Amino acid sequence: MGINPDEIVTVELAWDDDGLPTTYSRDITRRQLGELLLQFDDMADVTETKQEAAA
Repeated sequence: MGINPDEIVTVELAWDDDGLPTTYSRDITRRQLGELLLQFDDMADVTETKQEAAA
């Protein structure tokens, strides 16, 4: 059984906003989730490179 890239999944982000719990939730496709995760990975690489350059 394969993964359907057009299947809808719910993505939920939660964080503490000055003592107030805040939640952000959206329904997206698995394909969009994959693209979002790739963007996060690229952002992490850029951040790591900048931190290494500043050290």
